[in-house]
Parts: sequence; structure tokens; C-alpha cells
Amino acid sequence: MKIAVTGAGGYIGKHVVKALSSMGHEVIAITYPNSNNTLTGSIIEMDILSATDNEINEVFSGFDAVLHLAWSAGFNHHDQGHIANVMGHYRFLKALIGAGVNNISVAGTMHEIGYHVGEITENTTCNPSNPYGIAKNFLRQACTYEMEKANVPLKWLRMYYILGDDRNSNSIFSKIIAAEDAGKETFPLNSGEMLYDFIDIECLAQQIAAATVQTDICGIINCSSGKPRSLRTMVEGFIAQHKMKIKPEYNVFPARAYDSPAIWGNSSKIEEIMANGHSDDKQR
Repeated sequence: MKIAVTGAGGYIGKHVVKALSSMGHEVIAITYPNSNNTLTGSIIEMDILSATDNEINEVFSGFDAVLHLAWSAGFNHHDQGHIANVMGHYRFLKALIGAGVNNISVAGTMHEIGYHVGEITENTTCNPSNPYGIAKNFLRQACTYEMEKANVPLKWLRMYYILGDDRNSNSIFSKIIAAEDAGKETFPLNSGEMLYDFIDIECLAQQIAAATVQTDICGIINCSSGKPRSLRTMVEGFIAQHKMKIKPEYNVFPARAYDSPAIWGNSSKIEEIMANGHSDDKQR
């Protein structure tokens, strides 16, 4: 397949490009003009949010699938740019439909849900509580409407807590690395008892790649482990794995009102996709 990946130079994108390429697909990386990235291979520089419908049609009409990962300030959930830019993403995805692309996957987030305790399924009610979640939730609703009209199935790839390649992320694990590098003896945390759905970036990239190339299973797809694990367990395991000297210091920060004590994704759909062989050998 010939697949375009927007946001290909980002934290997630570069791993997905590698995963898709290893499956034998022709991958074209779509990156913001003059962005500083380490990608090799076929690259198209394009500001997709300001591109005209004709420009989008010219670039994307020949692709078998498009994976839309591009998003600014994804690690800063309260950045006002999320809401300011969402209509640009909507116009881009609508233009893809007009360009004849009939296999479209879009990055979602568990922040669409808002405060929730327990497992997240594709039917869980969304009540986002930060600009990032609000913008993504709107985009999902708007795209669902447009794609249903055009009879184009939407694959909305909802993501959770990601670890791995930690020096290039902005997660708690990257902050622990920075504190260790700075020679700090302790790292302040809340109670650490909250249960989250953690997934390694390499595993996530394989899930995203597999979901992108197939069209049998659509709608909201949780790209997740499906297993709730405590923040305390993950932090202590991370420190031990990397043989760090720093010690976690719990209960320095109180739990925030919008922090869910336990939240994880139902992984049944992505497990079915992976079990059906929508990965390396099956797609060659």
C-alpha cells in the first residue's frame, strides 16, 4: 500500500513510519515545512492546516490510506492552540474525502473522555475537561458526520499513556530522566496509586500501523494495553530498569480534581486486529 502519514516526524509518528515500512508498505512522511526531524526516505513538506482543497487533492489523491497524526502541543493539554487549530484539521480531513481517499485513520486521545473511573469502551460517554480533549472530541464528532455522509469508514485511534523513547517525550518518565541527569536525589509525586493504561511506544506503533492498513474493523479503536497499572509500579520499575539513583517521593502533590483514580482502555478491537494478522507478514 501507498500510505501518507501526517505528523510523521513527531514522537509517535517516527515510530509508526518505521513500523509501516517494516511491513513492506510505501510510506510517505508528511511534515511541517522546515521542521527539524531525523526522518529518512520519502518526505513531503506541507502545512496541511493552511493548504487549499486543490493542494490537498494534488498531494493525497493517489494514496491508498492516510494516517493523520499531526497535532501541535500534544503534550500541553491546556494550550489554547488546540481549540484554535481544530477547524484546520477538520477542513483537512474533509478535503481528504473530496480527494477520494477512502481509508482514513486519525489519532484520538483518552482525554476526550474526561473524568471517568473504569474501563473505556467505544460507547463510553465523552465529557472532556481540557482544551486538548475538547478539540479532539469535536474533531471525532465532525469527522464521523462527514465520513458517514460520504460512506467512508473512520478509524479513530484512541491513545492512552505512552512510555519508551522517553528523552523525546514530555511524559513523567522524561521528567524523571531530566531530574536524574540534574543530580537530584528525589522526584516528587502524588500518591502514585492511580491506575492507568500504559503502553510502550514500539507496541503502540505496531498497533497503529496494523489498524491503519486494515479496513475490516473501524470506528473508535483503543490503541492500548487494556491493563490498568499503578503509577507507583511503573515509576519504580522505570527507575530500577534504568539503574537510576533517584528516589520517588510520594504524596508531595495532592490528587487533582480531574485526575481519574483508575482509567484504562478496552483493547478487544485492537487485539482482534493484531490476531487477524494485520501486521508484518500478512500485509506483504
